[in-house]
Amino acid sequence: MKKYALIILALVFAMAGCKKGNTGHETKTAKDANGYNYEYVENDPSGTRIYTLDNGLKVYLAVNKDEPRIQTYIAVRAGAKNDPRETTGLAHYFEHMMFKGSDKIGTKDWEKEKVLIQAISDKFEEHAAETDPEKKAAIYAQIDSLSQVASQYAIANEYDKICSILGATGTNAWTSYDETVYVNEIPSNEIDRWAKVESERFQNLVLRLFHTELETIFEEFNMNQDRDSRRLSNTIFAKLFKNHPYGTAIIGKGEHLKNPSMANVMKFKANYYVPNNMAICMSGDLDFEETIKIIDKYWGKMEKNPNVPEFTYTPEEERTAIDEIEIHGPEPENVSVVWRSQGNKSQESKYLAMIGLILHNGKAGLMDLDLVTAQKVMNAYAYGYALNDYGMFEMVGMPREGQSLEEVKDLLMAELEKVKKGEFEDWLLEAIVNERKLVQIRQIEGNRIAYSFVDAFISQTPWEEEIFDIENYEKMTKDSIVKFANEFFKDNYLVAYKRMGEPDNVMHVDKPAITQLNIDRTSESAFVTELKKEEPAAISPEFVDYKAKIKTTDIAKDLPMSYIKNETNELFSLYYILDMGKDNDKKLALAVDYLDYLGTTEKSVEKLAEEWYRLGCNFYVSSGSDRCYVYISGLDENLETAMKLMEEILANVKPDKDVYDEYVNSILKGRANTKLNKNAILGGLVSRSKYGEESRFTNNLSEEELKAIDPEELTNIIKGMLNYKHQIFYYGPRKMDDVVKVIKENHNVSGEYKDYPEAKKFVERDYDKPQVLFVNYPMTQVFIELVSKDIKFDKSLMPITAMFNEYYGGSMSSIVFQEIREAKSLAYGCYAGYDEASKIDESNYVIGYLSTQPDKMKEALDALGELMTELKQSPESFEISRQAIISQINTERIIKSGIFWSYLANKELGIENDYRKEVYDAVKNFTLEDATKFFNEHIQGKTYDIMIVGPKEKVDFNLLKTYGDVKELTVDEVFNY
Repeated sequence: MKKYALIILALVFAMAGCKKGNTGHETKTAKDANGYNYEYVENDPSGTRIYTLDNGLKVYLAVNKDEPRIQTYIAVRAGAKNDPRETTGLAHYFEHMMFKGSDKIGTKDWEKEKVLIQAISDKFEEHAAETDPEKKAAIYAQIDSLSQVASQYAIANEYDKICSILGATGTNAWTSYDETVYVNEIPSNEIDRWAKVESERFQNLVLRLFHTELETIFEEFNMNQDRDSRRLSNTIFAKLFKNHPYGTAIIGKGEHLKNPSMANVMKFKANYYVPNNMAICMSGDLDFEETIKIIDKYWGKMEKNPNVPEFTYTPEEERTAIDEIEIHGPEPENVSVVWRSQGNKSQESKYLAMIGLILHNGKAGLMDLDLVTAQKVMNAYAYGYALNDYGMFEMVGMPREGQSLEEVKDLLMAELEKVKKGEFEDWLLEAIVNERKLVQIRQIEGNRIAYSFVDAFISQTPWEEEIFDIENYEKMTKDSIVKFANEFFKDNYLVAYKRMGEPDNVMHVDKPAITQLNIDRTSESAFVTELKKEEPAAISPEFVDYKAKIKTTDIAKDLPMSYIKNETNELFSLYYILDMGKDNDKKLALAVDYLDYLGTTEKSVEKLAEEWYRLGCNFYVSSGSDRCYVYISGLDENLETAMKLMEEILANVKPDKDVYDEYVNSILKGRANTKLNKNAILGGLVSRSKYGEESRFTNNLSEEELKAIDPEELTNIIKGMLNYKHQIFYYGPRKMDDVVKVIKENHNVSGEYKDYPEAKKFVERDYDKPQVLFVNYPMTQVFIELVSKDIKFDKSLMPITAMFNEYYGGSMSSIVFQEIREAKSLAYGCYAGYDEASKIDESNYVIGYLSTQPDKMKEALDALGELMTELKQSPESFEISRQAIISQINTERIIKSGIFWSYLANKELGIENDYRKEVYDAVKNFTLEDATKFFNEHIQGKTYDIMIVGPKEKVDFNLLKTYGDVKELTVDEVFNY
């Protein structure tokens, strides 16, 4: 394994010297043991094989034996740009419908159901053609009535139940402009059943429960109107792409969503969801020959479409002037400067990606240093974004307090001007290339390579070019970049301002009256019955013996080190870990963040950034509530140099009063922005519910305290950090003795370390009286969270907690999701579960969550309340949940540095072993009666606080009073600043 890792490293770092034709990485063909032809690329560090079945289906495969699981993507080369112009949004809601089953999955009686579904389809065509509002409503009532009858034959979310049976995780999908992609991570022994299920749903899709899923999409459309960032992005695309469908939002136009066509959906499937327009992308613990045989068995007979519609479009007119747009909303202000560009196959897109990294790479880019580290703006970044047909280059900036967006825009343009003048260091190009090589090493190490397969397929990029893409950047010179920048960046850009104010041009889709469906979750189709009989070869679980996997030694008194060897590649991570944080000293987190803007007595902050980037190493210091980390990572050959630099910074950091004053201004502006974040507000309400007014959430230095601090006090905190007791963790390829030697040569190993300052304790509230905490926020939906306290952490509850959470709220096939979203369409997002403490002395909590429309709040809360009062019984769902947990543990592997971090998390709970063993053994024998007993003892009859963020004018406060004492809070009260 180690030898293989060294080969990978050498190949990746040698890639730049190779040229097509004589480089040793040409694309070649071969025949496997079963006679299947495949392509491969010489010296490909990922070892990828690309098969093409007779029907045109592409299959990308890579092997990774780290754990017995496989990342899968099924990619379709059709997205929002392929929508019929009269029914935009179709590709997106087609993606939603792909989870509703087929003529075998999700049906009790297809012969009866299909007649009704055809009748519903006909009514939708009639509805779309009708212009009279009253007649349209009458037709929709008929659709609703027919849907009620058809739902009697439907089995709710059977596809999701199948995924649970298979032990699949991450079940999801996305739709973009050029593609739609379906995602599952599966156990390695489930390739056969997974391929069978996927081929069934892709070949024989049924538009089941169509009108209720449309309501979910309406909800998603309305949610997007609440997101300033989404509205801004859609406005930018609409301005840049007036001819191309990229100018239409992926979710579609509101007026089109109100007039859907099931017939158009099925035409879309026939045109694009065909094997010669699709790819299966897999990376993980697989066997090439066996995998392609299985895929061919289930997918090989899928009929190709020799006439996949060729996508054509009217080219955009050349941009010759500067345009400006602006939108308003409650989220923080920002400005974007955008140029339209060519698509992802162009050399233009490569240069723009490189220029984006010159400006912003998170470490030593021009914007990083000149604007962010110099605190001239709150934040700034730039990037090239390439789609198949067009792309764009975007610079984004966020203003400081009192700074206009126009001023930010000028600062962004000044940084770009430096690129055009060649005012950047030569070493930066080499450092960028080396950083991209490191990224690729990490990508190959895991299963993220499968996503690169998707990229290559969708863009129709040969794998040779995709895997050796780094060569494009190696060939770039400073002169060529400057020349390109001066030719490309003309006065034909778009300036987009996101300002504070009332949202403008917001369209909400009114949802039609829909009768709640009586969803059957207990039945199963004949397909699933047979599928369950096909038990795969077993995979045995592997539980971690922490004592065997983690080597330890005492470098000095009170200075223990934990060590795990990296057997995969030549990368290392080194941590100093202190069990103290903001709870011990509120100024510690302040000092740690201040460090980002400081140099040392010998080196400027810019010089330090340069050194880290050139080393190919990362350096971070972070402080949480009760733990602090000092961390470096990168190529192990640079460990000594990186460690010396880290120790130099910690020992010689130099305070700067002017920098500190600007830093305080940044904190205050950041706090103001956080008050505009509805999710942060909800989090603050939950914290207030648990702890009252005094909590970790509100344990902040006041503005007066911040301004009164002497910055030298903060640098002294940094210099004194490692005088406290701490532990060290190393993960890398070096031998343990060699690591100890390096640490002793560069680190304080005196053995004289101070005890931590006493930590502030935060007292949990008693839930003896219900209350409703409300914050007004201008939005379409309301966010609701229910919380109640249970007992202190109890290790013995961990198995039944895992079982209950999987059953009640673990997936789209869970009870809560089925009852509230699928059956009743009462919420877009919903969840309920038992939240275990992360520390042994803290309490467990019962939680529930809803995101819904204000007019549905009562029904949604009542529905959730019912589910939290009496356990909904479904033996079939319970058994599926049990098998899902068993399958997940069978194939889950805690590996590499994750071993140490799981051990550390367990120690917080007083657990020394891999507790999954107890969960695994207990889950095998659990019954629904056990879950009922747990529910009755720990969930039923609780007193709940209800936290709500939403538009006050649309919320019924008389309703809220029926749930408890109502307290309307300001954001200042929530955040305590």
